[in-house]
Amino acid sequence: MRRPLRLRLTEHTYPLEPSPEDSWLPIAFRAFARLAGRIAVRDLLIVGTGNGLDALGAIEIFDLRSLAVTDLVEESLSVSRENIVSNLEDEAELELGFHAGNLLSCVPPRARFDLVYENLPNLPATADVRLDRGTIGGRFFDATGLIVPEPFGTYLLALHYRCLQDAREHVRAGGGVLTAIGGRMPDDVAFALHRACGYRPVLVAFDVKRQVEPELVLAGYSRVEEQEGIEFRYYAAEAIDLVAGRRRSGLDGQQLADAVAADLDRLTISAREAENRSRRGESVAHSVLMILGLQLPNEH
Repeated sequence: MRRPLRLRLTEHTYPLEPSPEDSWLPIAFRAFARLAGRIAVRDLLIVGTGNGLDALGAIEIFDLRSLAVTDLVEESLSVSRENIVSNLEDEAELELGFHAGNLLSCVPPRARFDLVYENLPNLPATADVRLDRGTIGGRFFDATGLIVPEPFGTYLLALHYRCLQDAREHVRAGGGVLTAIGGRMPDDVAFALHRACGYRPVLVAFDVKRQVEPELVLAGYSRVEEQEGIEFRYYAAEAIDLVAGRRRSGLDGQQLADAVAADLDRLTISAREAENRSRRGESVAHSVLMILGLQLPNEH
């Protein structure tokens, strides 16, 4: 961001992480910057904006004509609307849309975008979880009646799959969907997700970050490991500095992922082991994949 921002945060909005290094936003903004030189993004939709900071960054990076954002509950959306509008330098130059609802169900049917960006939760919520709370809503989702093909359900990518499917009718030819995925599953599963939904996947940005709120999420991944007989991919904390060092040499996206793959393999731990280390007071990490799913030409 090129100027100071003032944000209002409530219990209904996703909070700011303890430090920029713990946040998804710098990785998303790197992906936005790389995409700005690749495709013309004039009309942007952000699914699940949270506190609106991702939208403000997008306004700085892209030459937008219109921006639409969604969030699950109206209480959260009203705060993100306030944060976005109050920090705009010239509101009149940008057509804005704010829509409350699940995924793209609240987006006007005729709306079309060059880019859809989503950073959605992975963990199915239990009956006692309050999804109207920002921290919880950013980690869990209501999986009632949500059935997706395997292996996407097993690897907790159900909401991403549904979003990619719903976005197809809203993405213009030549555009795509940018998904932010915590890469706790094999990379080929994340890429297959996009192909199964009619997109050509490209890894635009890659990083490894600390798992924040481990007490909230690690038990969920450990439970799925035990139930499904799979292993998720977490890393020892030293992976963060290792990847940051290679990134500072100018690598990103698939080049960065390839350059650090061997080192990350030796630092890989399961979700169960990550949970055990966290209980001992140790930090653990996971990768972040910013995958652009390009709309295939024959889909429109």
